[in-house]
Amino acid sequence: MIYDLKKWWKNRQAKHYLNHHWHLIADIILVLIILALGLTLIIISYYPQTKIVNEPISHVDKSPIATTTADKILLIKTSMTKSNIYAGETFIVKITLENNGQNDLNNLILSPQFLSKDFSVKQLEKVEASSTVTVKDHKLWLTKLVAGETKEFNIKVTLNNGTNSPRNIAWSIKATYQTDGQSYTSDYDCPDLKLITDLKPEAIAYYNSPFGDQLGSGPIPPKLGLPTNYWIFFEVNNQGNDLTNLTFSAKLPTGVTLSNHKTLSAGEFSYNESQKRLTWTVKEVSVKNGTYQIGFEVELLPLAKQLGTNPVLVNNISYLATDSYTGEKLSGKLPSIDTTLPQDTLNKGQGVVVK
Repeated sequence: MIYDLKKWWKNRQAKHYLNHHWHLIADIILVLIILALGLTLIIISYYPQTKIVNEPISHVDKSPIATTTADKILLIKTSMTKSNIYAGETFIVKITLENNGQNDLNNLILSPQFLSKDFSVKQLEKVEASSTVTVKDHKLWLTKLVAGETKEFNIKVTLNNGTNSPRNIAWSIKATYQTDGQSYTSDYDCPDLKLITDLKPEAIAYYNSPFGDQLGSGPIPPKLGLPTNYWIFFEVNNQGNDLTNLTFSAKLPTGVTLSNHKTLSAGEFSYNESQKRLTWTVKEVSVKNGTYQIGFEVELLPLAKQLGTNPVLVNNISYLATDSYTGEKLSGKLPSIDTTLPQDTLNKGQGVVVK
């Protein structure tokens, strides 16, 4: 075969190439074209899946599609007058909507979302009656937000939450809407909320304990000229956050004196006899330790003017503490304690002074 190619080459050279050089140029070009075609066929056969599409933009289907994530066409800002709330407390949220796109936004739905499943919306309502926003199914509905428009409104929010809920409430607003033939959804973070501790202070008087044990002494009902002793208990059932500097303060009225008997689970107890003021302080109240309590005995010597009445045993009862997590100051007053003894099942209602 090689001999035949050499012979062919000599004959073609003697017949064409020596007399006319353009034959040589033409043959060279022809060989290059054949090689190029062969290389193209090899490439196409090696990449059979490659497909070049060059469609005009006008051919793109603009019919409604599945919900996608918006690139902040809609901007939402939220703010609150306070970041610490009590469990079940209603709080106000200011919402600002801004259409940052070139087209109107239609059928807006705003839905509060919570990171923890322990929280959900119990009630949602508008503050401004004139607002174009509608509340339905714990969601906010707005028919249209015009291109470039900014809208502000306030809502009242009340949450459902369990007793073991996290103390921090992380939440956001999920927004869905339509614009330019497409549906969008986006989540917008809101400022976190903190739950204030659920402090439950009590002041209770007993003659007999809830188990029937006799704690007091003297006549029941109380009698003129005879002393009757009662036990007073201050309790704190802390459900929430740790506390610092818990302080109970109270006074003993005329005719009531403090005895030397008391019981103390934590903290310190003091009594100013000249002012008849008693104080109980606890520097740290841990939520893990349950109920904190102090009990002390008082003696009532009924006065003549108290005949036929239920004399007061302790009055001006107040408490103060600091929530360690939120920094909130917790304070309040409790009702005066008299000889009615509403929590004493054996002696309830037997506190009227008799002769």
